[in-house]
Amino acid sequence: MTPVVEFENVSFSYGDADVLQDVSFSLERGDKISIIGSNGAGKSTTLKISTGFLRPRSGTVRILGENPEKREIKRRFGYLPEDASPYRLLSVQENIQYSALLRGVDDIVSSTEKMIDLFDLAHLRLSKAYTLSRGNTQRLALAMVFVHNPEVLIMDEPLNYLDLNIQETVVRLVKKTEATVLLSTHVVSTASRLTDRIMILSSGRIKWAGTIDEIETDIGSGETIEARLGRMM
Repeated sequence: MTPVVEFENVSFSYGDADVLQDVSFSLERGDKISIIGSNGAGKSTTLKISTGFLRPRSGTVRILGENPEKREIKRRFGYLPEDASPYRLLSVQENIQYSALLRGVDDIVSSTEKMIDLFDLAHLRLSKAYTLSRGNTQRLALAMVFVHNPEVLIMDEPLNYLDLNIQETVVRLVKKTEATVLLSTHVVSTASRLTDRIMILSSGRIKWAGTIDEIETDIGSGETIEARLGRMM
């Protein structure tokens, strides 16, 4: 079976600074994996490469068996960057509708209303995006990600800025989705709530991959899972 997400010996540099070095991993259909690492580890870069927004210096990246830069592939995944920026001069409703239109949603009106209800945006539907708080901007961005029921979800710190009830909405959505999920975070609780497995990225290389249960069985007496992960990084 062709992997849904595949990195094969991927390297990337910003100028003379190596960010990723020979990174290889794959996700099968329905996998839910978090990339964990400290700031500057290469997490966000990995996600940007997986969406086709950055091209690797070397190596191969495939999403659904194809180059992620292809328009037809972009329509099949949902991407949430770390600091999402919806179209500033469009309203909340218009942003969601436009996202649905770009991705070929059949019933744009119904799908938009579903997202507005799900992310509690009804009172903001006519508000321009530039007027929103950071938390409401994140809610709008998530609505734009989920509106077309993507086959692949690629999300950078998806629970940032959200109040608790919307965090729980996102957790429920991700847990019940049949989509393949690749996300990045530096928060262990986010990884454990949203995904089944983790990859530890450090200095541009994958240091370890497995389940959180496997890490917990290796925790020393009096040690926290965060401390254990810190040592592994």
